[in-house]
Amino acid sequence: MIDSEGIGHIRIIRRINMKTLIEVFKELYLELKKDPVKKPHIKTYISHSIYEEMSDNMKHFHDFAVSCMDGTFELIVIS
Repeated sequence: MIDSEGIGHIRIIRRINMKTLIEVFKELYLELKKDPVKKPHIKTYISHSIYEEMSDNMKHFHDFAVSCMDGTFELIVIS
């Protein structure tokens, strides 16, 4: 989802495979990239229990996005 400020939001509330996460992230990133004025900004929300299961994958993916892609990326663990 993209809000009125142009920030993309991904909410993960159940376990998904990494390929699905990357596809959703990619589509959202490319949609946000269409605005030449703003850099993409994506907030990924993940439930605490899912984060514990997927922590290594999520941390590595988030680190990759931050270090290699143009934009701002936040990983937010929710309860």
